[in-house]
Amino acid sequence: MTTPTTSPKTLRKQLRMLRRQLTPEQQALHALQALTYLQDFLENHSNQATQNQLPRPLKVALFLSQDGELKTQSAIDYLWHCTEHRVFLPALETKPDLHMAFVEYQETTLMINNQFGIPEPQAPLDKHLTGQQMDIVLMPLVGFDLQGNRMGMGGGYYDRSFAFKRLPQDSANPPLLIGWAHSCQQTSQLANEPWDVPLDGIITEQGFKSFTAE
Repeated sequence: MTTPTTSPKTLRKQLRMLRRQLTPEQQALHALQALTYLQDFLENHSNQATQNQLPRPLKVALFLSQDGELKTQSAIDYLWHCTEHRVFLPALETKPDLHMAFVEYQETTLMINNQFGIPEPQAPLDKHLTGQQMDIVLMPLVGFDLQGNRMGMGGGYYDRSFAFKRLPQDSANPPLLIGWAHSCQQTSQLANEPWDVPLDGIITEQGFKSFTAE
């Protein structure tokens, strides 16, 4: 666990370096360990959804990992082949009134690179969904603390897309925002800016931690 410095830029650099230093073997092991906790989380959430008569299958948003991030491919493969849940990826090339959309991702989905060179699904704009339409979002991050604060890359795409989570909820079941990261990305305390949207939980290779009051 690192201790935050006064400079977010320096802290981002330190945390990104820590995850890049993980060996391929460590990366593979962490992904498999995290997957077991994701499976437990999805099973529990699905059971609650059934009891509450929520729509099924769930719409689960992930991301394509890069830059040493905790790998997501095994989680995507699990969702594709072992569940009925639908997989979505973020899309920056979207409607003008959206900061970021979510597009369904299947094995046959055509992909295009966005302005950052990151692949995202290619689909008609009428297939682009909002963050409010997701059930569970596994979020990328650079750092997190145990108060549910998240440090991203600084672009603000997720904070803007889920800003409605900071307002009184007009939905009985807003999407759950779950961080997906290595445990080495945990810091002792992150600054909490007014526009930051907190995590509901975090999954690492060490387990699942909920930040939502029971």
